[in-house]
Amino acid sequence: MYGLVISDRLWEIMKWPLIVVGLLFVIALWVGIFLGMRWLVRKIRQRLSKPEFVALAVWGIAIFALSLAATLVIVHRAVALAPSGHLTNHFLVVWAVTWGGSMLLVSILAGMFVFRRATPWQVVLTWPWLVGGAVGLAWMVGLSGQMDAGSKLCDAQANGSCDNAWGLGAILLSVAAALVLGGTFVFTATLRRMLPRLRR
Repeated sequence: MYGLVISDRLWEIMKWPLIVVGLLFVIALWVGIFLGMRWLVRKIRQRLSKPEFVALAVWGIAIFALSLAATLVIVHRAVALAPSGHLTNHFLVVWAVTWGGSMLLVSILAGMFVFRRATPWQVVLTWPWLVGGAVGLAWMVGLSGQMDAGSKLCDAQANGSCDNAWGLGAILLSVAAALVLGGTFVFTATLRRMLPRLRR
């Protein structure tokens, strides 16, 4: 009992400093993200012509929109299920083929038309991998509001949350999307460049 009293007093002493430190950390994180994105955009614009930069941005926005739509579709379907229900294999296959196929098709088209043949190889082989971040961001936006205890998609205890799983899922999905979609883009762009040389 005495130990609990000490713990409560310690928490009262430490609560506000911890809150302030947490807020400062979040603010610093967002400032860092903003400055990092600003630097990244500036670097891309220095390496690309204006049409290429616009086309690359359009590809990223299209992938984000498709990823967000795919996330919202499966979240809406899962939330609407009965407590004992589950997503059918047929739905999951159709969902994966529809949305995954759409994103692959968009990435193939982007790989064919975004970059000129004169664009440096360093750009072609590096910048497309950033598309993974668009997919991870779409995942986080689509699942926002569903990661608190009591949601059908979160089995955490009362007053808890599934934020760790939410963030980890976004990271893993970003890496996977970068490999698949970015890889598809790079492969298509490389093939487009190499074919004329092979014909000679």
